Amino acid sequence: MTSSAERKKYAALSEQLGIVVDEHSNIKLLEVVVGWLGVPYRDNGCSKEGTDCSGFVQAVYKEVYGKTISRNTQGMLKEVKTINRSQLKEGDLVFFSIQSKKVSHVGIYLRDHKFVHASTKRGVMVNDLTETYYANSFTTAGRYP
Repeated sequence: MTSSAERKKYAALSEQLGIVVDEHSNIKLLEVVVGWLGVPYRDNGCSKEGTDCSGFVQAVYKEVYGKTISRNTQGMLKEVKTINRSQLKEGDLVFFSIQSKKVSHVGIYLRDHKFVHASTKRGVMVNDLTETYYANSFTTAGRYP
């Protein structure tokens, strides 16, 4: 049974991230992600002073899962097990080809078609995979073993 405090925490996370949060959610992942929201974009950055997409993903994976993963998008793509979009679960990676045929952008899947990433214009934020821009540039998804 979910306590009143847990329900309040789930409601706050739901509001901040725009997803449904419940007892099945990875609360540690979601709390860490909320702590990064709004961090500005900085090329080659990987801290809360400023981060790029792969630096953000690397830092979150280290904090949440204790895993040291590749520092760049191409390296991450090589390390994950490719999965179908229909198999996405919280914490999986989503890859995009932005303005090129090569994968150049990565984010972390949350749920309800939402993912979190470091946008070059607006910093760390949540977007929806069904938004035209991301739907058109989505390349693949992957899961770390």
